[in-house]
Amino acid sequence: MRKFFSPDSIAMRFLTLLCNLMYINLLFIIFSLPLFTMGAAFSAMYSTLFKMLHGDDPFIGKTFVKAFKSSFKQATTMWLPIAIFEILFVIGIYITLFILDPMYNMLQYPLSISFFLLLCISNYIFPQIALFNQTNSVTLKNAVLLAISNFPTTLFMIVVPVILYLIGGLSGKNTVMVFSILMFIGIAAIAYYNAALLRRIFNKLMGEEDAV
Repeated sequence: MRKFFSPDSIAMRFLTLLCNLMYINLLFIIFSLPLFTMGAAFSAMYSTLFKMLHGDDPFIGKTFVKAFKSSFKQATTMWLPIAIFEILFVIGIYITLFILDPMYNMLQYPLSISFFLLLCISNYIFPQIALFNQTNSVTLKNAVLLAISNFPTTLFMIVVPVILYLIGGLSGKNTVMVFSILMFIGIAAIAYYNAALLRRIFNKLMGEEDAV
């Protein structure tokens, strides 16, 4: 039992990680409530997670709030157009499937592909804002290049949200279950998984001295 409760034991490290992810998840939800601040909340979450993965032991709340403030302007200017286009793509897909004549159903494919590509690129935008001091144009350019050059990793980052979406769509009960998981710990857990994948990519590009 003494080994179990040791701070260095696998069980305690796992429980600590779960608690930290729940705390980060809560902070993300609170700071995302105005909706237009969600980009800065994403950046703050990734900034905190990267520090955890690096082996640091950050004060979660203080680190999150500081990162949120420092990234707010850039993350918001990047988030708003992404959110608008994603909403338009979803609305367009819905209209082509359920409102327009079936002869226009083919329009769903270019819309779905565009939505997919934007989702792939956005997965690289906010982690960059969390780590690097660079302009929006450079961030966007790098996001496109990284998404293409690391396409298998890009797919791995998307597969978990897609699986949750498909499970949630099976029934109303599943929808409630998936929503509850996301609100409890799921958003931060997915971001932690993505951050671990992205960290490998960034470290290969930056070298050991600047490793994150």
